[in-house]
Amino acid sequence: MPVLKWFAFAALVFSTGIATAQKTPPFRVVGYLPEYRLPDYEAARAAPLTDLIFFSVLPAADGAFESPVLDKPATVQLLNAVRKQGVRVHLCVGGWDRSQKFPEVAATEESRRTFAKGALDYCRTHDFAGIDLDWEHPTDEAQQEHYGLLLEELARVFHAEQKEVSLAMAGWQHLSARAFAAVDGVNLMSYDGPERHATFDQAVREVAGLRKENVPAAKIRLGLPFYGRGITNRDQVSTYAQIVQMHRLKANVNEIDGLFFNGPDLIKQKVAWAQKQKLGGVMVWEIGQDAAGDKSLLKVIRKSVR
Repeated sequence: MPVLKWFAFAALVFSTGIATAQKTPPFRVVGYLPEYRLPDYEAARAAPLTDLIFFSVLPAADGAFESPVLDKPATVQLLNAVRKQGVRVHLCVGGWDRSQKFPEVAATEESRRTFAKGALDYCRTHDFAGIDLDWEHPTDEAQQEHYGLLLEELARVFHAEQKEVSLAMAGWQHLSARAFAAVDGVNLMSYDGPERHATFDQAVREVAGLRKENVPAAKIRLGLPFYGRGITNRDQVSTYAQIVQMHRLKANVNEIDGLFFNGPDLIKQKVAWAQKQKLGGVMVWEIGQDAAGDKSLLKVIRKSVR
C-alpha cells in the first residue's frame, strides 16, 4: 500500500473507532449500596465509583418485582443525582436472606423467560444500567445448571438493549462455565474468610481459583470490605466508619480490638495488584460503611487507580 494511502487508512481506522477493540477495558470501581443506607446517604459520596449497585429486590418467579424504597421520591432523587456524576446504577436481585425464590425462578425455561422479561421491564422503569444476581447459594448440580441457564436468558434480553448482567459470588463457590460466559462481570466477595477475614493472601487465592475455572481476568472485580469482622468472635462486626471514630489509626493498621479490617495501605495494595493482574476492577461491600472526608476508603481506591 502506498505511504499516503496507508496514512489515510490509519486515520480512518482511528477516527471511526475501528481500533478501539484493542483498548484495555476501563477499570471498574463498583460499590453496593443497601436500601437501608439510603436515608442517610449523600450522592456526592458515590462520585469515586464507576458503578453503583442498589441492594436489593427479591426475585419473583412471576417476573414481578416490588421495592417500596425504589418508589420513594427521595430514592429516585438520590439515584438520579448519582447518575449525574457519571456513575452507572445497577439493580441487585437476591442476597444472603433474599435468595429463597431463586430455585423456583431458575427451574424451568418458562420461569426463566418470565423472570428475565420482568427484570428487564423493571430495569427500564427504574433506569438501571444492568442487573446483578446474588444467589446465596445454589445447593446441587441441578441448581448450578439452572443458574447458568437463567443467566444466559438474562444476557439474551439485557444485552439486546445494551444493559449489563453481573453476579456476586463467594470465593469458595463453584459455578458453571455457562454462568461465567453469560455475565459481563463477576463480583468476587473476597471477605468473611476464616479468622482474619479479608487478607491479601485470600484475595490472591480466590482470584486464582476463578482464573483456573477460565474466568477472564477482565470479568473479575475483586471484593473489598468496608467493615471489620472479629478474628475469633465472628459475630463481632464494625463498619470502617465506626472503627475510625473509635480509634486513631495509622494507614498500615488492619487489626484492632480483635477485629480485622482493610486499612488504607491494604486497600492500596489490593487495588494495585488487581490492576497488575488486569482484573476488571474492584467491588466494595458496602459504601454506606465508609468513613467520611479524608478518611474515606473509597477515595483511597479512586486515587490508587492508574
